[in-house]
Amino acid sequence: MTSHVEQAVAERIAAARRKAEEKKRIREELAAARTAGLARRNARRLRNQGQTPKEGFGVRVYRKHRCEAVHSSWSEFAACVWPAAEVAGDGPYAAVSCAARTVTLYGVLAVALARKRAHDRDGCGPDCARRHQVIALDPGPERTGAAA
Repeated sequence: MTSHVEQAVAERIAAARRKAEEKKRIREELAAARTAGLARRNARRLRNQGQTPKEGFGVRVYRKHRCEAVHSSWSEFAACVWPAAEVAGDGPYAAVSCAARTVTLYGVLAVALARKRAHDRDGCGPDCARRHQVIALDPGPERTGAAA
């Protein structure tokens, strides 16, 4: 049995959580709208550079890497592109920290963008310059491996 004071505290906590969740939802909607606007503005520049935006977002596309081999996984391809970086995960979208110290691969672009936003907000290390990127990996038309 709870007292009326404990019940009032529990109600206030629940109300504060609902309010925080609503603010988070609104922030995510605004971020999605802002990203869509940037993609529209950057689409022409990407086309002029020979890059195409993937899934409507203006992300850079890396096609070239350091060797001529056909890599069997996304992590091998990323390790070839960023040889000094610590590569984790699997997928065609890379969330790259400042100075490419860590590269995390994701199968979904939205998750990679969320990781970039988290790095931008919280930083990636003590000497973070807040220059994080999301890169779409495209090993080329000859790729026929399991990760394609």
